[in-house]
Amino acid sequence: MTARPYTGERDLPAVLDLLADCQAGGLVDMELRSIELRLALENPNLDLVRHTLLLETPDGEPLGFALLWHGEYLGALIQPRARGRLEERLLAWAEGASGGGRLWALCRDDDGPMCDFYQRRGFAVADEELRMARALDGPIPEPGVPEGFGVRPLAGDELEAWLALYAEAFGPRTAALRKWRAYRTDPDYDRTLDLVAVDRQGELAAMGTCSVASLEAARSPRPEGRTEPIAVRERYRGRGLGRAMVLSGLRLLQARGMAVAALTTEVSNAPARRLYESLGYREIY
Repeated sequence: MTARPYTGERDLPAVLDLLADCQAGGLVDMELRSIELRLALENPNLDLVRHTLLLETPDGEPLGFALLWHGEYLGALIQPRARGRLEERLLAWAEGASGGGRLWALCRDDDGPMCDFYQRRGFAVADEELRMARALDGPIPEPGVPEGFGVRPLAGDELEAWLALYAEAFGPRTAALRKWRAYRTDPDYDRTLDLVAVDRQGELAAMGTCSVASLEAARSPRPEGRTEPIAVRERYRGRGLGRAMVLSGLRLLQARGMAVAALTTEVSNAPARRLYESLGYREIY
């Protein structure tokens, strides 16, 4: 087995194939989707030499891949048949690449072997996010957009207003805002799935961005789309706009042939969880 850094675009197909193999086995977190992985690897602030590792067979087949975001957040992929053999190698690399600082690792709570592995090495649950999904093979209710508002795709000149609404809802996280700006340059970005609600003056009142990862959609027997982020401007909350944005997104994904809609929310965000559960979403892990 050889170990080397990710070297750029020529390595991307092999890493995405590895990702697809892991996804087929239910062995990877939803946050490591092809869109997010591409965005991370194309981020000019990522030090590819220091913060990526590709493990390969002598003939170049990828067996493992690790990425260290911001020098402390570990995302790892291990070929299903190599599980139980590469975890120590990837973690040792991540500990060294982090410079001895704090280290976080993505791990699903339904992946018992990986949970046990991390816990045996001193990790503890520090930040929980909830992954939820909803089938799209049945009828979806009408969105019921509140009077005085209209729902349409985000216009090309509204990105800054969208980012301002995101910052109001989730906080002015510099890295997240940079990600969502870059997301619109990704080949899988579909502007018609990037929905907003506007008031009578044309101001953005809510947003509901949907997305489809073409790699996963092409390889899965039940292709999945995402309905996130969803946000409503504070002064317009409580009028049903959030519900209307989710339902509008679900109908669009269904029309695109998706079988499942998935999302991430904070475990502590009880109002969001109640909304999603009322619309048919259920916890995955």
